[in-house]
This record gives sequence, C-alpha cells and structure tokens, in this order.
Amino acid sequence: MIRFYLPFPYLRRALKLSERTVTLRSGLSRGAVRQLENPSTGNVTMNSISQFAALLERDVEVIVGSQEILSEYSTVAIALKIARDGFESWKTHLFDFVDEFRRTVDARLIILPPPSGTEIKIAALIASTVRALCEEVSIDTPSWALRRRFLPKPWFVAEMNSLKASAILEAPIQFRANNIFVHDNFLARA
Repeated sequence: MIRFYLPFPYLRRALKLSERTVTLRSGLSRGAVRQLENPSTGNVTMNSISQFAALLERDVEVIVGSQEILSEYSTVAIALKIARDGFESWKTHLFDFVDEFRRTVDARLIILPPPSGTEIKIAALIASTVRALCEEVSIDTPSWALRRRFLPKPWFVAEMNSLKASAILEAPIQFRANNIFVHDNFLARA
C-alpha cells in the first residue's frame, strides 16, 4: 500500500489559520479540508491539493514513500518555524533539529528540502548543516542538500568582526561551499 503524507495540518497551524478560515478562503468544503489533512479518510484530488497549497502559498511536491517523512524536527518543519518566529529564531530551531537528528539518526528528518520561498540564508544554512551531519554519521546526503546554495554575500554567523578571521580559517567545507562562515565547533553542543 502506498501512503501519501501531506503536511497541510502542520502548515495550516504554523500559519495560524483555522480550519474554517481555510474553507472560506480556498473555496473547499470543510470535508475536503479534513480529507487533505488526513488523506486516509477519503479521496483526495490533485485539484484540492493545489487549491489548498495555493492558499498556504506553497508549491505542490508529491513524494511517495512508505513512512511519514515530516516531524516537528524535520528540515521542512524547522524552516517553517523560523519563518513563523522570525529570522533570529534560527539558532533555537536549527539546534533543536541537530539534537533530534543526533539522538535518532533518522534520515526521514532530512529527506525533504526546506520549502521553496525559505529565506536564502536559512535554506543554505540548513543544507550545510544536513551535509555536515550526514558526514558525521556516515549516511548518504540527500541530493537537495548537495546542491550548491552559494550566498551572494558571505555570512559570518557569529556576527562579530573580531571572530571573522578565525571563522574563515575554521569553517567546515560544507558551510564554506555555501559562503557561510562558522567556527569548527559550530555544531558542538555542551
């Protein structure tokens, strides 16, 4: 049996939209919205998926798998949390993801890229982090994370002029490849 996982309930809640608001704005019935949020309850049409995704300002990507691939610590979820909570929240959400990945070494957390429209710095940082973590635990890096996301302007994550020189020298290749400069202990946790 093939299962489809649609992260619409998470997206809807992350954007603070009620089920009723979604039905009014999308033109879908409440039953159609519930079916989209729980596809096992009925037939889901591509038209309904497209209408719902358009309302949420998301692209439709259909991924078929045998298990759920989105959790609150996935690359998709952390990108959405950062978008919801503001750019500066990346530290909290990224390191929650790093901790969860190291704890579980669950490749499902990294199978999907951040949603299109994710701020370029955040998308590059997430991709660089995924590459570093995959190398750390000796698993294959997903193809989306291998794609170069070279920032037009160098990003010194520490944001302190006195640390720029050491960040240039110490930044792991996974980060330098995207023009991001961090210290060699960036992903280390106490």
